[in-house]
Amino acid sequence: MRALIAALVLGCTMLITPTALADSPPVPDAGAPETQEDAAEERATQFVGVRGPEAESISGGALLLAAYSVVWALLFLFLMRMRGLQRQTAEELERLSAEIRASEGR
Repeated sequence: MRALIAALVLGCTMLITPTALADSPPVPDAGAPETQEDAAEERATQFVGVRGPEAESISGGALLLAAYSVVWALLFLFLMRMRGLQRQTAEELERLSAEIRASEGR
C-alpha cells in the first residue's frame, strides 16, 4: 500500500513540476554580456520553416485501441492474480479450520 501511495505521489509530482517550472520566467545571468541577448533577438526574428512528414505514421485511433487493450489486459491479469490469491487463502482457511476441529476432538 505504501508503494502505491508513493508511486501516486511521485507521478503527481512529475506531472505538476514541469508545468510549474515552465511558467516561471527565466533568471537573467548577471555575468552574461549583452551581445548574447542581441544575438538571441536576431535569431528570434528570423523564421526558418521545418519540413517534416505530411501525415501521421500511426493514427490516433490505433494508439487509443492499443492503450485500452493494454489496460484491459493488465486489469484481467490483476483480477486473475487476485482470484488465485483468494483461492489460496480459502484453502489455507479450510485447512486451519480442519486442524482446529481435529485438535478439539482429542
